Parts: sequence; C-alpha cells; structure tokens
Amino acid sequence: MYKGFLAALTAALLVSQPSFAKDDSRPDLYRKLMDCRAMSNPDERLACYDEQTAALDEATQKREIVISDKKAIDTARRGLFGFAAPIGKLMGFGGNDDEDDSDEIKEIETSVSSVRRSGSGWLLKLEDGSTWEQNDTRDFVLSPKVGNTVRIKRGVLGTYLVSVQGQRSIKMRRIN
Repeated sequence: MYKGFLAALTAALLVSQPSFAKDDSRPDLYRKLMDCRAMSNPDERLACYDEQTAALDEATQKREIVISDKKAIDTARRGLFGFAAPIGKLMGFGGNDDEDDSDEIKEIETSVSSVRRSGSGWLLKLEDGSTWEQNDTRDFVLSPKVGNTVRIKRGVLGTYLVSVQGQRSIKMRRIN
C-alpha cells in the first residue's frame, strides 16, 4: 500500500492541470507538437511531428513530463480519499473555482480487512489499504468483522461518515 500511495502521490504531483484551455499552461513540448498541425506543407508538418514526438518521448522517458489518463487519475483520487487536507486539489486534481465538482469522489465502498478497538473507539483497516479511526462517541449496533462491506461518505466540514454492513454511520477519520 505504501508504495502504491507513493506512486499515486508522485503521479499526482507530475500530472498537468486540466485547465489548459483557459490559460494555455500546457507544457511547452506538448504545445509545440500541437502547433505542427497548423503547417500546410505536408513535408514540413511530418518533419515537425517527427521532431516534436521524439522530444516528447525523451521528456517522458526522463520523467520530465508524465502522461496519465483519466482512469489513473481517478485511481489516485480514490487513494487520497479521506485525508483531512484537500491534497488532491493541491496536486492538480481539480480545484479551480469555476469547475464543477462532478469528478469529486463523494463516497467509496470497500470491505474490512482487519478491525480492532482502540482507546478512541473502532480502528478499521480496509481492503484498499486505508486505515480509519473513530472520532465520535456513537457506536455500531453490530461489531464490524473482517469481510464486512464499508461505505464511507464525505460529510460536512471535513468529516467522514462510515457505515459497516448498512448500519448507521459513525464519524471516522483517515489516519493512513
């Protein structure tokens, strides 16, 4: 899990922001490649494409530019779900005030991989590798067990509501 989290975090830091059309903050190499389309002479256009794709390929091999798809970004967002700070917005996964929040993850569903009681209440380790700790005084009606389905919803003011096997939710925070 730790290596997966670091990989997602690294990808998040290197991924370009989606607001290119507004401020043209696209990487210079990408912009040069797209500029090749405007050339009317086919030989010049092909030479431009060859030169720019070679430069872009070299930059990706050196990890100066990272190319990612929506699925990889969604996976990284899911891996960051539940952290108190808006890490995803800080790392280019959105956060423009004029963007809609349709891509924002509002809830996840997974299952319990281990469970125990701690001084503050329940401590749940989930199949996705995250660990959640209870931070309120309510309790589940039935004790959580390994394999139980867990639904975590984003609450208000940075809280997260965790329901196990469809029981009423309790407040928990992600600690790992």
